[in-house]
Amino acid sequence: MRFLIRLFGAIWIATLIVTVGFAYLEVREDRARLIEDLERRGTLVGESVREAAEPLLVRKTRTGFDRLLKRFARADRALAVYDELGSLIEASPEVKPFLGRVSPQVSNAIRKNEPVRAMHTIAGRLTLVHVVPLARDDHPVGAVAVVLDAQHVQDSEWSLWQRAAVRLGVLVLLLTGITWLLVRWSVTQPMERMAEWTKRLKAGHPVAPPPDADASLFGPLAQEVTGLARTLARARIAAEQEALLRLRNESIWTEERLKQYVRARFDNRPIFIVSNREPVSHEHDGRAIRALRPASGLVTALEPIMQACGGVWVAHGSGNADAEIGVRVKLPEDEPTYTLRRVWLDAEEEAGYYYGLANEGLWPL
Repeated sequence: MRFLIRLFGAIWIATLIVTVGFAYLEVREDRARLIEDLERRGTLVGESVREAAEPLLVRKTRTGFDRLLKRFARADRALAVYDELGSLIEASPEVKPFLGRVSPQVSNAIRKNEPVRAMHTIAGRLTLVHVVPLARDDHPVGAVAVVLDAQHVQDSEWSLWQRAAVRLGVLVLLLTGITWLLVRWSVTQPMERMAEWTKRLKAGHPVAPPPDADASLFGPLAQEVTGLARTLARARIAAEQEALLRLRNESIWTEERLKQYVRARFDNRPIFIVSNREPVSHEHDGRAIRALRPASGLVTALEPIMQACGGVWVAHGSGNADAEIGVRVKLPEDEPTYTLRRVWLDAEEEAGYYYGLANEGLWPL
């Protein structure tokens, strides 16, 4: 259970980080695009209003400003006109009570004689205020503030975050479900089968080796457990045979008895066997390499002794792929108990000891 909690926690944290990261980038890019569009609209409207408002300020008449506001004002756009001291001359009714916070921006535009823009919250809504100075002969005579509704920028951000939250929830549920199923099918059930198999093995019941699927999933673990099971089975059989023989007052050579006898007889020193034949040779079979066991009485007689007692088997490496496998090979492959040490001989040496000494000398004798 703790494993599943840690696994799900890691998946949830990774999903959260990735989703929030991409959502943040998307929100930032979308906000930049919308604000850039607002700034472009503010610049166009500001230039148009400036061209119409400058003659009115130069003539110092206030009668044309109402028509100016009606001409350029829209539902999503409001205007305000200021004199050279930054005092309000006329403004759209919906923003007029809230223009106090815009005054520093207007004064800054008149002082620098360049457009100034900033984001403000006016009448409870996010707005972009674009202030354009009005000039006569490069001398500021006032300013026009274009107030553009930017609430859709905030709404768009909120909508993107909501969609990101929905995506996060769907991904978490989907990944959690898939992970649970994979863990259940690929880990939990095979482990339960292996635990039951081990329990039956410990109880002494005859059981088959774990299925191949488990070996492919758990790799070396399944192979080691299978080897352990075989060793235990052989040890149990040998113990049963020894017990049976003691009851009958008989004596027979078993694998374990031979092993203990050799250890005691040779004082735990390893056994060395030197022969012409090697117990396993490796030959090329197309692109593959096959392990071949020669039909030899020598190998049939001696290999069980080496498997029981261990040691080193020195033999001529006669296979055409032996050199690729190695000089020292652990045998048997599935559960090594002894080492094959290969010796390389050229054709002349092989002919001398095999065809000459062995076949022509020792065999006739």
